[in-house]
Amino acid sequence: MMNMQSTLMHEHEMMQALREGALLVTVNNRLARHWRGLFAQQAAEQSMEKASVWSAPNILPWGAWLRQLWDAASWLAPDAPLLLDARQADVLWRKIIERESAALLQAAASARLAQEAWQTVQDACVTLPFDALECNEDVLRFQAWAQEFTAECARHGWLDEARLPQQVTEALTTGQIAPPARVLLLGFEEWRPRQQALLQALRSCGTDVVLVEPQSDGVVAGRGGVRVALADAAGEDEAAARWVRARLQADPAARLAIIAPDLRTRRARLARLLDAQLAPQRLLPSGQDVPRAWNMSLGAALREHGMVQAALLVFALGDERLDLARLGQALRSPFLAGGAGEREARAMLDARLRTGGELAISNVYVRAQAEEQACPRFARSLEQLAEARHAQVSRQSPVAWAEALREELRLAGWPGDGALSSEDFQLRQAWLDTLQSLGRLELVQARMSRSEALAHLRALAAETPFQPEAVTDAPVQVLGPLEALGLHFDGVWLLGMHHEQWPQQVRPSPFLPMRLQVRLEMPHASPARELAYARRISARLLDLAAEVIVSHAQQEEGRELEPSPLFVGLAEVALTDIPQADIPLPSAWSLEGAVVEKMAFVQDADAPSLIAGTQVKGGARVLQLQSDCPFRACAELRLGAQALETPDLGPDARLRGEALHAVMERVWGELGTQAALLALDEAACKALVERHARAAMDELAHKRRSLWPVRLQDLEVARLSELVSAWLVLERERPPFVVEARESTQLIEIGGLQLKVKIDRIDRLSGGVNDAAGCRLILDYKTGAAKPADWAGERPAAPQLPLYAVSTAQTCALAFAQVRAGDMAFSGLQDAQGADAGLNAVEGEWDAVLADYWHVLETLAENFRLGHAEVDPRQPSICTHCDLGLLCRIHERAGEGFALNADAYNCLPAGSQDVY
Repeated sequence: MMNMQSTLMHEHEMMQALREGALLVTVNNRLARHWRGLFAQQAAEQSMEKASVWSAPNILPWGAWLRQLWDAASWLAPDAPLLLDARQADVLWRKIIERESAALLQAAASARLAQEAWQTVQDACVTLPFDALECNEDVLRFQAWAQEFTAECARHGWLDEARLPQQVTEALTTGQIAPPARVLLLGFEEWRPRQQALLQALRSCGTDVVLVEPQSDGVVAGRGGVRVALADAAGEDEAAARWVRARLQADPAARLAIIAPDLRTRRARLARLLDAQLAPQRLLPSGQDVPRAWNMSLGAALREHGMVQAALLVFALGDERLDLARLGQALRSPFLAGGAGEREARAMLDARLRTGGELAISNVYVRAQAEEQACPRFARSLEQLAEARHAQVSRQSPVAWAEALREELRLAGWPGDGALSSEDFQLRQAWLDTLQSLGRLELVQARMSRSEALAHLRALAAETPFQPEAVTDAPVQVLGPLEALGLHFDGVWLLGMHHEQWPQQVRPSPFLPMRLQVRLEMPHASPARELAYARRISARLLDLAAEVIVSHAQQEEGRELEPSPLFVGLAEVALTDIPQADIPLPSAWSLEGAVVEKMAFVQDADAPSLIAGTQVKGGARVLQLQSDCPFRACAELRLGAQALETPDLGPDARLRGEALHAVMERVWGELGTQAALLALDEAACKALVERHARAAMDELAHKRRSLWPVRLQDLEVARLSELVSAWLVLERERPPFVVEARESTQLIEIGGLQLKVKIDRIDRLSGGVNDAAGCRLILDYKTGAAKPADWAGERPAAPQLPLYAVSTAQTCALAFAQVRAGDMAFSGLQDAQGADAGLNAVEGEWDAVLADYWHVLETLAENFRLGHAEVDPRQPSICTHCDLGLLCRIHERAGEGFALNADAYNCLPAGSQDVY
């Protein structure tokens, strides 16, 4: 094994070596960009002094350097194997696995694990076959795949990147590649046997190979660190963001780093927190061009960006039937032609299409509706995309598919009509490069179907990270542990250093012999190997800066967490001992200068009053919402704010409730009295109910044919017949009554409002102490649970029945008629002195009860009329079933900071990734 001791080099010494032609090879792309930036900065400063020009330095990450060497060798040897890219190799592995092991259900996952095992084998210089005594069934299966993979590559003259170091080593040894004079290696923590063999070959060719440990000029070396425990990971991220802001306030020139081994899971939250602390304007839609003072190494996958999501949506818009979820996203997207000019009309079209009770609708119907809703550009795009799809052949080359899909994007006007920002321009180019990557698959798969091409494209979009070009010298860098090696900072915060995460968990490959993995100390093979590796990394992380803070969460999903054993020796401090920006978030929203001076801040929870006697829409729901939350009542009933309907198959619970009401109205319209019901035997009663259920369903289906296909109508008639028949059994057991009104419409004036209501049913009861002629029972059908307790208090949960009771003369009882399978019941109250309704009698005077109801309802009505619209939910659960949280910002008011607003602006709708 060659000696790979590191050599300390000052920054100016490394710059001088680069100027003299040395090659700097880094462990990753980020480190290469960093040193290219440093070189350019220093060269620019010198050129300003001496009016000179400079040559670009030779700085490459390891993988790019190997590809450069192989390109040189291939140029001299035309018969050299053709290098496959990662996606081409993946397709080849998957084809082999699907062909050789058809029974496997997860070919894609197996291909990924097989490639990882293959890379590990090549890095360790292990040759196949393995020792038969160490092989289980999975290892033997992988061995067969690997042998077929190498045979397939040999037949076609291909070379995969896992075997590239071996081929470069052989080319150096045979003189096919001219070795560089001097190579500086930076950021490498460990050397695999295959890498060592390549470097030994370089030294044998006379190359000066140096593993360097850079020493930044003027930077104090690390002095250890401190440890702090936070409640959870979110608390860690917030503390780190506040620390960054406090440090930059104290020293604007400071270079800081936030380092996390689980950066992928923290990425979105850290981005929002850092924006809130360092660039709060970016949390507003108008502030997306505000530059950031931080840079994150890990970019989001292409498919997480709205522009790419829109592109993927385009490929479904030519289907004969359009999925409503995807269609709605396309209608709301600004990245398609007409997205700005037809924005309002498309929003109305989206809302209209959602009410059809179908999950997919025909392309032709949508085009007609788009024309009718003033969306001609969208209609034209749908027509052109449908024509393009019709002209395509079923199977063609990946290159042809890439060109066809690019043409579909053109027809749809992607990426929209507006000018692109620098970041959007880069994103557009990255997506077009991805389409080219699809075309390169022709090397390993000559022809494929459209569905196969789209599957590959979606996989590429999910696997390809997008990181816009950023200023490399941003004062705050957000990194993974390995990416930070080779850099130096003024302050570092290490996140997530708890015992379950650092050292990282053992993850041996299922496709390699376990003994072999442990014996050769392959990555993730054993606890001892992971501990030793993490110990070396930890020591280097603690040496990155003079100030190092190591944090860990105390709990995660109910599990207690301890600090990593590698950092327990650090002095533990409290969060109060660490600099923290303490300005509350609302004050940190930097709307400075002339903008702030022109703004007037008003706290106003009142809408304009309505004129007394105004008739308002909503009926009893006006009082219901005013009781639940005054803001929601105003926003929904006066401003018309409401959520879009969620597309669903068939009628929803509300429509099924309407069907039940219709059957009840018809049945009691014929019967009229309990006596008539009692006169029917079971068979006759069943026939009556079925007849009216069928008639009601015919009427409903005539109005909304798309919601009620014939088979569903039959099922619903059977359901309604069974439900109503069971209910009538309960009606037989009641004291005598006559049905006086069904679905009775009344205009009620209360609190200066006129409310138009519909009372489900009014029964006339006979007898009673105070009224020999009988009195009235008000009924409200319910298919869910309901209880009289909901009528009580200053803000009743269900004010409808009390409203009907106080506005109807001679009312002596009110009740919920709970028509619920397996739980039929009357639930209500009655006047103890009135006719018997079979309900619980109230304590005290009935008139006093009605008077209390009137006072409460009148107050609610008057508050609504006067415009009282404060955000004041009756209880927390009210917000759970409200869609106006983004409008009232209840979560910010409750102290949740910017999280809801930032999530709503930056993140995808729930489940949106599932539609592609």
